[in-house]
This record gives sequence, C-alpha cells and structure tokens, in this order.
Amino acid sequence: MDNEIIQKVNETVQNFSLIKSGEKILVGVSGGPDSMALLNILFNLKGILDFDIAAATFNHMIRKESISEVKFVEKFVKNLGVKFFTGKADIKLISSETKRSIEDTARDERFKFLFKVKEEEGFDKIALGHNLDDLVETMLINIFKGCGISGIVGIKPLSFNGLIHPILYIERKEIEKYLNENKIPYKTDMTNFSLNYLRNKTRYQIIPLIESIFPEIKKQLLHLSLIASEEDKFIDSIAKKETEIIRNNDQYSLILLKRLPIAIKRRVIKDILGDEANFERIENLINFFESNSRRINIAKNIFIKKDSSKFWFEKKAPFTIVSESTISIPGNTIIEEAGIEIKAYITKKLPELNNFKVAFDLNKLKLPLKIRFRKEGDAIQLENGVKKLQDLLVDAKIRRDQRYKVPIIVDGCNKILWVVGIRRSTLAKIEKKRCNVLILEANFNKN
Repeated sequence: MDNEIIQKVNETVQNFSLIKSGEKILVGVSGGPDSMALLNILFNLKGILDFDIAAATFNHMIRKESISEVKFVEKFVKNLGVKFFTGKADIKLISSETKRSIEDTARDERFKFLFKVKEEEGFDKIALGHNLDDLVETMLINIFKGCGISGIVGIKPLSFNGLIHPILYIERKEIEKYLNENKIPYKTDMTNFSLNYLRNKTRYQIIPLIESIFPEIKKQLLHLSLIASEEDKFIDSIAKKETEIIRNNDQYSLILLKRLPIAIKRRVIKDILGDEANFERIENLINFFESNSRRINIAKNIFIKKDSSKFWFEKKAPFTIVSESTISIPGNTIIEEAGIEIKAYITKKLPELNNFKVAFDLNKLKLPLKIRFRKEGDAIQLENGVKKLQDLLVDAKIRRDQRYKVPIIVDGCNKILWVVGIRRSTLAKIEKKRCNVLILEANFNKN
C-alpha cells in the first residue's frame, strides 16, 4: 500500500479539519480513477481517524455504459462492506427542457442527489474526488472568464454545505500510480477526452502548452490558491461585518457604504447581490451610487432604488393581493397574506390612538367591516377632501414594491375607513362623549 499518498491525504484532512471523529462521510463515486482512489484512501483512514463512510453513485443516463458502471461501483463498494446509494436522472432531457448546458445540468442534478442522501441519511459531509489537476484547471478557467480573489482560489478543501475534497492536493499522475500499485480497478469515461468541453480543452491543450514554458505551473498555482484562500477569508470576514453594519432590515445605508475602501465595497455589494452578483453589475452599482439616478435595473424584474441616505431592492410586485376577510367584532382577525392581526373590541373609554390603533363610532358604521388590499380607483375621505389611495401611499413614502400588501379596512359599502398603519379616514368620527367606541388595533408579523 502506498503509505505516502495516504499520509498526504491524512495531513490535508487534519490541517483543514475536513473530518472529525465520529462523523459520517458520504463519498461520491463515479467509478473513475479519482473517486475510486478517494473511496479506497478514506476506507484506509476511517479506522485511524475514527469516522464512517458510505458511497453514492449517480447515473447521468448520457452514455450506454452508465448502467454497467453503476453496477461496477456497487460491486466494489459492497466488497468493502460499505453502504451504497444510487440515483439517476435523464441529463440530456433536463438540459434540453431548461436550456442549460449538459455540464451544468449534470453537476446540479448530481449535487441535488448527493445532498438529498446526506439530508435523509444523516451524513455530516460529502467527499468528492477533485484533485490538484482539477484545481489548476478550475483556477485557469475562472481567470480566463474573469474573476476576483474567490475565483483564483478555485476549489477549497472545505467547500459549501459540508462538501470536502480530501485529495485536492494530490496530482492525477500520483492517483494513477496509487491505483495501479494497489490493483484498484476503475472505469474510463471517454467523454473526459472530448474537446467539445471547455474543461477538456483546458486540460489537454492549454495546460500542456503552459507546462512546456513553466514546468512547475501546478505547484505554483497551488501556492497561489493557498495564499489567495487566506486573503479571501480575511477580506470576506471584514466585508460580512460591514454588511451587517450598513444593513437595516431590508434597507442599506448608502452613507456608510460610500465610506468603505473600494475592495471592501465591492465585496459588500457582492454579498448583498448574492446569486445575482457579477463584475459588471457590481461596477454598475458603484457608479449608480455616485450618480443622481434614483433607480437601476440589475436583473430581470429586480431593481435597486436609493435616496440620499439609503438603498434597497425593489422587485416587480403584483398590483394587489386578491384576498378579503370579514373582521370579527369583537375578536381577532388574522390576515396571513399581510402578516397582520386586527384586534377589534368595543369600549366606552377612548384609549391613546395612533396610525396602528384607531377608533370609530360604532353606531355610524355600516357593517360588516372587511379587510382587503388596494383596488383600481381606491380613494379615502380626509379632512381636506377625497384623496386617491395611490397619492396617499406615495406621500407616506411607501415603496412601490410594498404597496400591494398594505391592508385596508372598508365598511359595508366598500368605503375606506383605515389604511392600516398610514391614515384613518374621517368616516364614523367620534363626536359624542358617550357612544359605543370600536377600537381596531393592528399587530404585524403574525404569520
């Protein structure tokens, strides 16, 4: 047995805390050389480091050999006495239906399967067989496409959601040597040699050319990845703290963001944008924040608006919520769509009132009272006349994407009594000292 490669993997596992004592590790195994080596290495390490393993294989249904390869892996795994899971999906069909590349579709469906098994079976981590050659290819592809420090890192030993790469710092030629010396069988996927795929072009055309000029390129890029990884973590920790400082619920302080150094500012914007982030959008936002413009479209149906001190997301929202409920008098009425509870009770004494707690002369009201959301042509009776609901919402500085879910209380004739949290109408005003007073009180976030 090649103790050197096992020792190198052991060091990677412990240096990056990839596996802890007592953990259950699900190993993704395709039957190819990398994953077969990974399975065998972890099998040899599990007794030393006190963890358990199982194997999972996913059939992409792309090649006719796929079924026999699954059976090959299953036989090998069961000979080790290791638990085995399998799944499948028609990648070509899904790719065609979703208009996504076969490579992206295959990766997404494979991850979906692995995470499903992890969740249902209680595994702590998922181990994948990416090696040093994969790391170098990923770094170069990211650089050629355009990336920041995170892209230069390439693949991390400990990735997102418990994904680990124990053999990440082992070269492919070392893996092949290990397999041959230990007589470990594996399958060769001929699509890995097809130049129709970007990664294969990088592997067989670009990297050999670079190596002919810089023979130590893999070693040097590994060093770059390790350095970039630490710097990336440092910058990311600062950016996350700054993001929390400038965030106020669903709004962000424009004043505080502008004071940040450009490197941190870019990272904060990247965090805020999440999956919508790319270089062009980040730069457009930086320019937008310095401009006199009030609104920018960053993606389909997603806008960012700002005023002099803050900015926020504005997604294309529906005009209204089609929902109407009768208010219980007395009683509590919960409207889940708006996350609101209306408490209604009758009293002789007038409590302290505000925009969230209003009073009406019950004898003047036309019942039943209902709670609904805005409609075309809505208007409210105020002291100085009738005002369009649209104008009221604008004057109250209610964001465009929030107006559809503002609750409205109407009487039995559908006249607006109260725009909840904003304004009470002049209807059913209390003018007598002694009358039956109806109190309506709004409490939000009840859903």
